Amino acid sequence: ARRRLGDTMPVMLRLRTRDGTERVSVEDGCTLKDLRFVIQQTFGVPTQDQTLSLQQELLLSKGDYIAEFVDLHAGRKNDGKKLKALGIEHGGFVYLRYSVSREPTPTHAAQHRQELRGGKQTVNGMIAAQTRIERQEHAKCASVSFDQHCANKFQSYVNNTLGFNQMRFGWMFGVVAEADGAIQVHAIYEPEQEGTCDRFDLRRSGGDEDLRVKALAQTLGLTKVGMVFNVANVEESPRDFTLSSFEVRTMAECQAKYGKNFVTAVVMQLEDENESGDVTKQVSIEPFQVSEQCVALFNDGWFHDEPCSDKGMTRMRKPLIVNDGVSKDVTEVDNDRFLVPVKILDHEGPLATSFPVENRLHPIQTSEDLGDALRKTTNTYAKRLLDFHLLLFLSKHLDATDLNMVATQANSDNGEVQEGHKIIIDSLAGL
Repeated sequence: ARRRLGDTMPVMLRLRTRDGTERVSVEDGCTLKDLRFVIQQTFGVPTQDQTLSLQQELLLSKGDYIAEFVDLHAGRKNDGKKLKALGIEHGGFVYLRYSVSREPTPTHAAQHRQELRGGKQTVNGMIAAQTRIERQEHAKCASVSFDQHCANKFQSYVNNTLGFNQMRFGWMFGVVAEADGAIQVHAIYEPEQEGTCDRFDLRRSGGDEDLRVKALAQTLGLTKVGMVFNVANVEESPRDFTLSSFEVRTMAECQAKYGKNFVTAVVMQLEDENESGDVTKQVSIEPFQVSEQCVALFNDGWFHDEPCSDKGMTRMRKPLIVNDGVSKDVTEVDNDRFLVPVKILDHEGPLATSFPVENRLHPIQTSEDLGDALRKTTNTYAKRLLDFHLLLFLSKHLDATDLNMVATQANSDNGEVQEGHKIIIDSLAGL
């Protein structure tokens, strides 16, 4: 039947479990309690045995995961909330863990193999029925151009403050060209996070700050175009591979969620030897995508939750074919087979980058920093505010409507901030 204007669209969610990926459809106004009931009815997992989370680490935890992962904990606090309020949107991933034994829903490939059982097949037919890993020559994103100051600020922090001893993550905001998918990155937002030498954990994804970031980016005409993270350089555990299974898996999940042009920038510390034999360390930023095949494998639940002993490999749930001179079946795939380099450019973007970045150990954002920005009288008052991190700082003190008006004027060629807003901002800056 034709859907009428005003009808609500069903919401499709990807449910990741230790048994694979399931798909579940719920109504637009579904609450967390409703979702638990749908999971029980559809997959036979009792509501009291369901541990739900937006963190994929739930599936890897070897401790008391029920107590550890409480962001979607059942109870009065969350049960009545709608999924969107909890950061769960159409097409998104929700991670589910349970103790009961159950048969996962067969994938299309598994159903196909079931149909073939009992029938005669030629060797060529058997090979065609298997999945062969193919390298992708060209990225779907034609190129990615970084605002020089924006990229340098991220690189400088992981190099000079963190010393490449732990991972650091940021969401990249910018614009995408409709013609070829080329990306320009104008700002990097660093959410609250925990970093170790081999992973990062975005503990408060979907919180108040994320909502303010999304609204601010929309006002400035920016969208989430990619992510950036650094790889740690720890002497006790030197890296002899490009990207780990955790990193490739995260890339595949984000490309599945945000689209084919989504790009990942990786900040690395490389050793460079000159003609005299002296070795110096250089900081480099390299953009990648994972192949479309990698994204499809992730969506279809091929990625195993148990990591390989070699961090540069990804474990698969079923054998795949790779070609190393001769074809062979493997259950562990070199991550380099999934990586596709992206052409890198640079530009000078429209936003200033002098204001301290949020959620860093040092320096922290203060009202004195706001005062310093406002004293730069070479620009109009509105242009002094045209800094993503400064405007995000103001969003903690202005309501959404006022922040939208201020950001709109700051982003306009001849914008003028209203006198009432100036008084409030000057007061915050102690002027």
